[in-house]
Amino acid sequence: MTNRQIDWTPRPLTEQEKKAANQQQYAVTTLIFITMSNIFFGILMVYGFLPVSLGMVAAFVVMGLFIIRAQKALLGDGERMWESPEKFHDRMSK
Repeated sequence: MTNRQIDWTPRPLTEQEKKAANQQQYAVTTLIFITMSNIFFGILMVYGFLPVSLGMVAAFVVMGLFIIRAQKALLGDGERMWESPEKFHDRMSK
């Protein structure tokens, strides 16, 4: 075992940490809404209120809309949702 000590004293969050926490909360909430919409469309398809082909297309469109909305809300100018580590480091060093 090691003799490492953990500092449990609370400290105020920096503005960058607050922004990151807010963005993470927004992203998780978006994932929850996507999951709930998929469950809703699944129920509609299982009980026959919506044909499976139409339900799958509708679920895909709704997921895409949620992703686009979250991307616009969370990413700034020049940021991409999918970028390589090299592009990220190049963008951050400018």
